[in-house]
Amino acid sequence: MGPVYAETEIDAPREMIYEYLLDISTRPILFAGAIDGFRLLRLDTRGVGAGARFRFKRHSAWNDSTITAAEAPRRISERGATGRLNRNRTGFEWEIGEDSGGVSVVRLSYWIEPYGVYRHFQRLTGGSRWYTRQMRRALRRLRELIEAERMATEEVGVAGGNRYETGIR
Repeated sequence: MGPVYAETEIDAPREMIYEYLLDISTRPILFAGAIDGFRLLRLDTRGVGAGARFRFKRHSAWNDSTITAAEAPRRISERGATGRLNRNRTGFEWEIGEDSGGVSVVRLSYWIEPYGVYRHFQRLTGGSRWYTRQMRRALRRLRELIEAERMATEEVGVAGGNRYETGIR
């Protein structure tokens, strides 16, 4: 599936938006209704190396996503894998620009690079309209949260759970 894009304008400084998006535990709030079974890959949820495992409700395959690059306050890149045996590569790009009037422009891109026979199947079924709709919804939620200054996160479990009783779920 080729890249799908969504873009929105947010009346807030881009540094605030960047700091919010740098925390990967915010994704269940942004993609509410579109993802299921969200789990963190490590306890530290911020910055390069923070990752998560989740399922898009449209497909039953698990999706891994890890923040691989962050250029403050302009861009956050996430890379991952999905599909059977995690062979299909995926990517999220969060680009944050600034207008001359102080309004920030956020652009979200998502793509899947299918592997093997899935390449042909993806061309037939694609689902790019569904993914585009979910990206637009996520950016609308981001705008609502940032402009209302309700930048809370949900309590998210860590994949595999904790070995020791730490009080962290």
